[in-house]
Amino acid sequence: MPVTPFKKIASRQIYGADVSGLQDAVNKVETVLGMHTASVVNHLLQPVSDQSDSAMHRLIYEGTIRNWLEMPVPVIKRNGINVTPDQYLLYAAQGMVVFHQPQSANAVITADFTHITATSPLSGHAGAGGAAHSAASASVAGFMSASDKSNLDGHVGAGGAVHPVATPSVAGFMSASDKSRLDTLDFLRYRRTGFYHCGINATAFAASTTASGVIDVLPFYVPANQTFNRIAINVTTVATGECRLGIYADNGNVYPGALVLDAGTVLTGGATGIREITVSLNLTPNLYWLARLQNAAPSLQGVGVGGLIALGTADLVNVITGFRANQAFGVLPNPYPTGASNLTGARPAVFLWRA
Repeated sequence: MPVTPFKKIASRQIYGADVSGLQDAVNKVETVLGMHTASVVNHLLQPVSDQSDSAMHRLIYEGTIRNWLEMPVPVIKRNGINVTPDQYLLYAAQGMVVFHQPQSANAVITADFTHITATSPLSGHAGAGGAAHSAASASVAGFMSASDKSNLDGHVGAGGAVHPVATPSVAGFMSASDKSRLDTLDFLRYRRTGFYHCGINATAFAASTTASGVIDVLPFYVPANQTFNRIAINVTTVATGECRLGIYADNGNVYPGALVLDAGTVLTGGATGIREITVSLNLTPNLYWLARLQNAAPSLQGVGVGGLIALGTADLVNVITGFRANQAFGVLPNPYPTGASNLTGARPAVFLWRA
């Protein structure tokens, strides 16, 4: 590992270059680590009064916290009142101010500032446990959190070339086959905020008929933490009744399992248009199922068959795009009923609005 070749300094006057070299080395380490910062208010500064010349006393004030940032600009206060910057020189890195004139003996000097802390984004990973991940390459052994282990399972140590859309947690640990699989799905990481998104890849919109007394579900893949604040349908042909909307988690076998959200009902009669319910929902990476249960049979905006989730085909003609389970109208059951039948082709859609 390359390191800066600092030499022991002989007994002589210390040159500015000696200190500058150390400062540059520290700054480079801080840059690599991406250090965290914290803000402090009313931090007490102590006067330096050990000089032999008493006229120099109470000119220099320093804090017990150092490594202040220059932006945002630190605020120096005397007895709770801001001191104008023309009255002192600021040495942010040292956590120190030097006044042009000595301060009174009873002056209380404080500072508000943001400073570099002793933590970084790597604090929760570097040496977090020490045990090597069973599938990890030596280069990441001992530097893996539990969540990283879950994310990297099946990907670690399989190549070395950085996947162009990989997150930092998997950069450099992606095989060619993994890259091919993720290229299909990883664009969902970039679902735009402020728009509706549906569960299957929309090649085109088309109104589709529905049935009452059944729970239809469509797959909805979430590759990264994403927040949604609306769930909706779009009624294209009205039918007096209600539609209940919700979300199920996958049971691990590409089939809906536990209920994540029963959002409530919207009316399907009256005028056509969007029917939406406000929700507060943060979905973690997983496969989910958008659910719809009605007591009437309106037509809803639907989407064409896409290649987002491969649910299979039994006849090499029809692509399975969801599941349907018989269910009396009411609250959504938990878990989703077993033995649901396959749905094929274009589907009436449920939409989530990304916050």
